[in-house]
Amino acid sequence: MTHNDILIKRAQAPCSAPQRSNAMWGVLAMCLVTQMSWAQPKATPSKAPKVNGEQSAGNSALSAQWMFEILLGEMNVLQGQAPTGYALLLDVAKKSGDEKAFERAIEIALKSRSGQAALEAAMSWRESHPNSQGANQYVVQILIALNQLPETEQALGRLLLITPKEEKLELIRSIPRQFARVSNKALAAQVVERALEGFKATKPLSASVWTTIGHMRLLANDQVAAMTAAQKAHQLEPKSSDPLWLALGLMELRHVEAENFLQRFFSQKSPPVDLDLHFAYAKVLLQNQQLKHGIGQLQILVQKHADFSPAWLYLATAQLENESLTEAEAHFKKFLDVQASKPVAMDEREASQAYFGLAQIANQSGDLAQAEKWLAMITEGPSKVNAFVQRALILNKKGQAQSAIDLIRTLPEQTSAERRSKWMALVQIYRDQKEFSKTLDILKEAFKENPKDDDTAYELAMAYEKLNFVEEMELALKMIIKRNPTYHAALNALGYSLADRNLRLDQAREYIVKALELVPEDPFIMDSLGWVEFRLGRLKESLAILQKAHSLKPDADIAAHLGEVMFLLGQKEEALKLWQTALAKSPDNEVLKETLKRLGIKI
Repeated sequence: MTHNDILIKRAQAPCSAPQRSNAMWGVLAMCLVTQMSWAQPKATPSKAPKVNGEQSAGNSALSAQWMFEILLGEMNVLQGQAPTGYALLLDVAKKSGDEKAFERAIEIALKSRSGQAALEAAMSWRESHPNSQGANQYVVQILIALNQLPETEQALGRLLLITPKEEKLELIRSIPRQFARVSNKALAAQVVERALEGFKATKPLSASVWTTIGHMRLLANDQVAAMTAAQKAHQLEPKSSDPLWLALGLMELRHVEAENFLQRFFSQKSPPVDLDLHFAYAKVLLQNQQLKHGIGQLQILVQKHADFSPAWLYLATAQLENESLTEAEAHFKKFLDVQASKPVAMDEREASQAYFGLAQIANQSGDLAQAEKWLAMITEGPSKVNAFVQRALILNKKGQAQSAIDLIRTLPEQTSAERRSKWMALVQIYRDQKEFSKTLDILKEAFKENPKDDDTAYELAMAYEKLNFVEEMELALKMIIKRNPTYHAALNALGYSLADRNLRLDQAREYIVKALELVPEDPFIMDSLGWVEFRLGRLKESLAILQKAHSLKPDADIAAHLGEVMFLLGQKEEALKLWQTALAKSPDNEVLKETLKRLGIKI
């Protein structure tokens, strides 16, 4: 979930302006590059003024001459003469005051990709009908699309004033989404705050006003000011969910104060919060690698909303990642039961996720036949190919390597994506067989076709690492980091590989620290940092880091490293217990076996 997703979640205001079609909005978005969907009034067009003694309240009352000019204008548009058609329609609109004619002129201008012409028509409409919401909305939207932000301030203020009280809240909530694509977001934040100045202390709008100001500040990348706005909004209206959504957007960006704020709120006995917000909070926790906390929130959620199937699916997936296999299996099945009880068909992607999860659990438990049965449930959609690959991996695990390879070779390879899937499946099979030279050959071929694919380059680097081609591995990882500095897996892999070989330890630590800054709660990157601290001789620092990593993820690699540090610090009994537990869960783990062999430990 991104910050823009959160904006959309809180600002879904359907367009309902008079006679405005969905097709028109598509044209507006296409022509002016920005999506505009303000909360619109359910109103009828205001009456047009009398012209030459004739009443003109709508198309039915238009004079024959004006109807002829409208028809002529439309014919010009059909014949590819949009500017002429636009001029005729706008002329009729100005003379008659007819709102439909103004709107049609705007539509023609937008289809012709003429923002200035659309703005001229909208301004004329507003001049003819100063209190028309449709006219004022168009003026604001087009000004935003044209990046004419200084002029937008007065227009937005005017729109806020004429919008009925019952519609004003949704209009205020929708503002950040309208400005999301402007080039100067800092100026946009100032413009919006000045336009909203008169509503900051107006109840019941004040909390939403401050939240909107906060979202604008966040769009301008001023996280501190955004958090201040969220706290102000919460103080004004503690029961409002708007500031909580803003804080969630900040938490997604790993803003510590926002995280603490939300943790305090959700730690209440019965926090006044709706289902969507609670679920979003749990998902952001999982996204931020706070697995145990996220699981705890999902468990609370399913207790309150047992029929909300997505929560069961996320809970089961998180528990599987946390290696709580029994609980994960029960909750995947609960998800399927809840979904089956609903009248609508089960979502193919969600169902496939559950079947894959159950197959993985059966696979890890050694019940390969049951794993194949779960995979056989996936019969359609994009997940079908992945299920096919997983079946091949099970054959390989059974010792039927050639059958697994033959099965993979039957996969289609007409597109680049299909070839990539096929290559990666073969890589996994050969990797399981420890045929690392074959793995390298396949990845070289894949990289040759997709030299800009960072994921393929990363897999190639790991193949080099397995064969101890350190220089080639380092070049591949540095290439990824150069073009994508936020690719934390490459930073971590480079740092860990150097540290594990006792090479350039200070530089290795720098790479790992950069990776951890990008993903602060990742237990495997913490493991890398703990291991480089160990290599640097800082055993106490290493112990603290590795203990935290193991508490987040009791993985065998992490247990191997933590046990070695404990062993060397004299905590031999605790280290042996840790290794015994890890070995029982992962008897084939290479890092663990190598550690025990090097230290002369027999378990």
